[in-house]
Amino acid sequence: MSDSEELELEEAVASDFDDEETGLTGDSRKKYREADRNVVRKIFFNAMLIALWYVFSLSISIYNKWMFSGDHLNFPFPLFTTSLHMVVQFFLASAVLIIFPRFRPVSPSANTAHPKPLMTPGFYLTRLIPCGTTTSLDIGLGNTSLRYITLTFYTMCKSSVLIFVLAFALLFRLEKPSLVLVAIITTMTLGVLLMVYGETAFHALGFALAMSASFFSGFRWALTQILLLHHPATSNPFATLFLLAPIMFFTLLFIAFISEGPSKIIVGLSLLVHDHGIATALALLVIPGSLAFFMIASEFTLLQRTSVVTLSICGIFKEVITISAAGIVFHDELSAVNISGLLVTISCIACYNYLKVTKMRKEARRKLEKRDDGHNRYGDEGAEAAEPLMTVMNSEPHRSKRHDDATTPEFHAGSAEDSAAAATTASSSR
Repeated sequence: MSDSEELELEEAVASDFDDEETGLTGDSRKKYREADRNVVRKIFFNAMLIALWYVFSLSISIYNKWMFSGDHLNFPFPLFTTSLHMVVQFFLASAVLIIFPRFRPVSPSANTAHPKPLMTPGFYLTRLIPCGTTTSLDIGLGNTSLRYITLTFYTMCKSSVLIFVLAFALLFRLEKPSLVLVAIITTMTLGVLLMVYGETAFHALGFALAMSASFFSGFRWALTQILLLHHPATSNPFATLFLLAPIMFFTLLFIAFISEGPSKIIVGLSLLVHDHGIATALALLVIPGSLAFFMIASEFTLLQRTSVVTLSICGIFKEVITISAAGIVFHDELSAVNISGLLVTISCIACYNYLKVTKMRKEARRKLEKRDDGHNRYGDEGAEAAEPLMTVMNSEPHRSKRHDDATTPEFHAGSAEDSAAAATTASSSR
């Protein structure tokens, strides 16, 4: 017998011995190895999605700061530019709905004898326009603030969004009042005050614009919960963006004409074309819209493949990365008081997310217990198939519920364009 044949025989004997020890057959071992490979592939793909989300979000933040700041490109028309971003996102969302029919919203009564229209004038006027208007104010004011404050300070100000989210949740009874929520809001307010107090390059107007953007971000979230959540017309971010982008475009354009002036905008565009050429000028105006759209797509795909828990944790780290990148690219400085306020704010965000995850787990366990009770009473036909706890948790945001039972979403702060992502994913991830 050759050496190779002896080696194969030894491996076969060892394999049989291992199977006897572990109780696994050869087929079982193959299935386990395949399962391990699937897990590795899933982790790799999810890591790529997280990286893409970070890259797109970070690129938008740095790009907007570079374009609107007086120390860099100094294109002083952030509202007009942001309105063009909405046009780009509208056409990209339209392309997705055309290419991928599964994302097209369908009325629940489409197959009935008397189907009801998916979109009505009343729905557009009373639901879409308020949500689109508040979202445009959130994004527009945030981008405008970048003309006056550093990207680091802006990111810290936007981390205060949770204060307004919880305040409006309590105001509209989307969240039950509790001492814990009051403590989180109070502590976060203290953190914001520390960040403001420690800012070395404080600008009152820039700070007011950033905090106004945070206010409208919280207000927009509340309106989305009340008006759009679980409506079939806004069943995914691409359909929602398709409907909201035109409203945001006209709102931003209207405000831009009032505050920035049509004649000044025309002069600014002429100078941009003169200095950089038509092709480059056009690219400078529309690229951020494309980046924002792809960020939304990566965030939505990540949410579908993982959970709101993963998205929340990654969102917290994203803010740290943004602040670090701002220090590298723009040489933003942080004082000890700044850092203390930021740590307080991030701790509050982490605490809030922990509370929400705990609540989700309890609700998921109650659902599983009800299914087990149904199985015990009625057998297999009387209960749904058993599902893992995380599966129930992940599906919970997608299940229809009454507005008075709605809960606040997982939270991660973000750039102004991130607010668009939050708005468009509201119907699917919130």
